[in-house]
This record gives sequence, C-alpha cells and structure tokens, in this order.
Amino acid sequence: MTDKKLPEKYNDSCIKMFQLIKMMTEDCADYDKVIELFSTGKEGKNNPTVILNKYLNTLKIFGLKIKKHNKKFYLLNPPLSLEMSAGDIEAVNLLSDFMEVFPNGKNKKNFLQLLKKIEAMIPDNMKSQLQTNSSDKDSIMHFKFYFSEYEKLIEECENYCTEKFKLKIHYVNTKNEEETIIAIPQEVKYHKSKICFSVFNTATNEIHDIPLNEIKRIEQFPTKSGNTCLSMTVVYKLKSRLAKTYKLKEGETSKGLDEKGHLVIVNKNEDHRELLKRLMRYGFDCEVISPKSFKAKMKDLINNTLANYKQNQ
Repeated sequence: MTDKKLPEKYNDSCIKMFQLIKMMTEDCADYDKVIELFSTGKEGKNNPTVILNKYLNTLKIFGLKIKKHNKKFYLLNPPLSLEMSAGDIEAVNLLSDFMEVFPNGKNKKNFLQLLKKIEAMIPDNMKSQLQTNSSDKDSIMHFKFYFSEYEKLIEECENYCTEKFKLKIHYVNTKNEEETIIAIPQEVKYHKSKICFSVFNTATNEIHDIPLNEIKRIEQFPTKSGNTCLSMTVVYKLKSRLAKTYKLKEGETSKGLDEKGHLVIVNKNEDHRELLKRLMRYGFDCEVISPKSFKAKMKDLINNTLANYKQNQ
C-alpha cells in the first residue's frame, strides 16, 4: 500500500496555520499583516477574511483561545505552558512591580516583552495568583529612589547607544581623579547597587563600565564611528572544585573540562578592572593564560595586595 501524497494546498494550509500561531506568540499579529498572510496562495484568491475565519475556527477547535483587540490578534493560551511554583509566580509579580518604576528605554521594553511572553505561558489555573502574592515593596521603593536620580542620564546614554557616535566622556576614577576617554557607546548595564554606562575604549581596545554617578559630562562627536568594537579577549583557567562548579558569566565561553579536570574560559566584553577583582577572589584555583598584558596586571595586583597586607600587620 502506497502512502497517499497530500495535495499542495493542505501543506500550504498547515504552514499558514503555524505562521499565524507564531505571529500571535511573538505579539506581531496585526490585522493587516494577518490578512496579507491569507491573501497569498491559491486560497487567497477568495475572500481573505472568510479564509481567516476558517483558520481561526480550526485553531479554536484544537483548544486555542484567540482574542482580537484594537485590530490585533492575541493568543491567550499558547501551545507551550510553564509549570511554575509559588516562588516562580512571586518572582514574576516582583519583576512586574519593578517594571513600573524602571527607567524607560530599551531594557524596559525588552523586559516587558519577556514578561508578556511568560505570563501568556502560565497555566490558567495559576494565572489567578499573578499580582495577588505580596511583593517586596521596600526593595522596590529603594530601587525607585536610587534609579530615579539618574533617569535623565539613563535616557541620554540609551540614545547614545542607538546613535553610535563617538563620545568624549569625563568621569571621576576610583582615586577621585578626573579622567577623559574617547569611546564608542555599547549599552547601559544594571547591577545590584549601581548603573554603568558600558563603552568601548578606543585607546585600549577594552570595555569600560563607568558608573553613572562618576560621570561628569559627555561630549558627542559629530561623526559616527567606523571602527569595529573588538575588545581584548582574556583566557583563564580554573582548577580543582571551582572548575566543576563554576557557572559561565555573560560573554564567556568554554569547551568544558579538559583531561586534567581544568576549565579553560574565554572572556569577552567584561570590564577588565572588574574581571581582575573577580579572578583575584578565586586565589590559587585561577590562572590567567592570555594576554600577557592582562597577566602582568594580575601579577601587579597580587603583589600590591600582599604588600598592603604586610604593612597592616
């Protein structure tokens, strides 16, 4: 018995159905775009609105709940769902509260899109718990107080990152001395207790994270930078138990443990000053492999630390 080959229109219908689900999942199912999707192919020669209704009814038969609002289609229960604990729900609630006071910009937009996707995949029997659990209001108010002070500067830095013009940044270093660097803007980084303007230092080919409270002023050059921001890569090795338990940080890659049980890590786009401090904490379980300039900085930092320790004894 030979397999019966499906007509081409059935294959086309399946593809369009999955495309529609994808558009609704990605929150881009505008009415005009959806109509355009169903205006192509053999079926599209007919009334596309009638064809669309036929597909929507088919999806509803399979249990998908679809809502149309302001000329846009929304999928209320995506095919994939997330099984979440009470702690997970509390984390989603807390993140939602933080977004209410988070500075406007690219990061807030990305967080809100992520939240929307997460909330859409929460099972119906757990959605009632959203925003009913108590959130850490004290932390949120501290967050709002701390970051609202730099709201205008955050918006300016976000614009610099979008425009990609070279910048001349005047800031105060850790020795309380004013420095100036020529740099290419990268992104605004949010840490637990500070916000940094991450830039590419064209003189040293390194990523430089400058805390916003240290920035005195920023001057923008009239031309865009044509340079490719390839920062200096640092390679280091971890040993012993640390090698087995270490979790790679953002911008790090590794091929896993070698035959000796060591973990060789390639680090990109981390401020070298912060990386030095972090590697210092790993003690004898860490060895810098390259580049030579970073190895020299690591050695100097160790010697200075030991000298200060001896003086304080």
